[in-house]
Amino acid sequence: MKKLLLSFFIILLFSRAGYTQTLFQLVESAPEETIIKESGLPRPADVWADMIKSAQKTIDIEQFYIANEKGEPLENIINEIRNAAARGVQIRVILDKSFFDRYKESAADIENTKNITIKKIPFGKIGGGVMHAKYFVVDGEDLFVGSQNFDWRALKHIHEMGVRIKHKELAEMFLTIFEMDWKLCDNYGQETIESLKTIKPETVYNSKKKLTVETDEFGKIALYPAFSPKDIVPNGFSKEEFEILKMIKGAKRKLRLQFYSYSLKGSKKGEMYRKIDDELRKAAKRGVDIKIIFSDWAIKKDATEQIQSLSTVPGIEIKFSTIPQYSKGYIPFARVQHCKFFTADDKMSWVSTSNLEQDYFYESRNATLILRNEKINQTLESVFDRVWNSPYVEKVDPEKEYKAVKRN
Repeated sequence: MKKLLLSFFIILLFSRAGYTQTLFQLVESAPEETIIKESGLPRPADVWADMIKSAQKTIDIEQFYIANEKGEPLENIINEIRNAAARGVQIRVILDKSFFDRYKESAADIENTKNITIKKIPFGKIGGGVMHAKYFVVDGEDLFVGSQNFDWRALKHIHEMGVRIKHKELAEMFLTIFEMDWKLCDNYGQETIESLKTIKPETVYNSKKKLTVETDEFGKIALYPAFSPKDIVPNGFSKEEFEILKMIKGAKRKLRLQFYSYSLKGSKKGEMYRKIDDELRKAAKRGVDIKIIFSDWAIKKDATEQIQSLSTVPGIEIKFSTIPQYSKGYIPFARVQHCKFFTADDKMSWVSTSNLEQDYFYESRNATLILRNEKINQTLESVFDRVWNSPYVEKVDPEKEYKAVKRN
């Protein structure tokens, strides 16, 4: 018996010796001077700096825009990108062309630097919307994706949620999207789009073939990515709209959603987009307990009435969040909840760059990670609850006349 036990422990020891766990982090931006900072989750300013400092060969960045401010946290990230380029790291950056024109100065900080190439993608001509994804990959394996723009305010004055995961095959899927968009910067005809959709990495993860990883903090995680717009995604890749509708349909007990905006406005004039709204109503009707937080920036013409209508459904409770202004003065385009995540029941989670509007799924480039893990679910739900029970929210009143808040 002793020999049998000894053999077992020897086998276990050798199996563990070659065992490596996957680096995985939930990364939250917490506005200064708020209780949101109590979560203790890693912050993007630290995570991004760590990733960029570690770069040996390549950094590939696809972002909506870059907005730097001297003396603020993003300045350190910009400096680390320059440092990486100086040590020979090849850096490619894709920015949305329409927003590049608004923030030329910040992009110019790195544009004329050796080993850094910036391209502007005309996504309005390609898909009708914008390049709204926010992700980057270091050395072909270290991935960050989330709601955080490369904006100094996203690191200090906006509530955001993202994920860092170090896994080569998953990163290769994002790099396939990157390479597609890199080519579309120069040639965006329909024939080019169709030919690029046939290119995909050797391994593709989707709802039928999930990636399973072991992590220190969260244990075993099953996950896969999804992308938009639905017609400009490589063959075999999951599409965000299909996956979000499936997750809502699959919910049996509860849904917790925290999103920046919501609208039933369709892509065409006079058209209504009801798919998500319909599924939320159906879920509530079958007994799913639904709680939703929208930012006060979601208060705008038509959208407010649509949110108010949804809030009257039995089983659905909705709140608007308002982040208090900074004690040192008003900051334009800041102090807002910009998260795009939700949890379903006890194990399924969604962390995304998309808002709950049709154009994010049909016209704009976006990316999501869909995660199956109980502890991740609990962690995101605790983030949700901290806001839900905070003094920063108010329950949506179906009879109230809301006024849009100042942004700029």
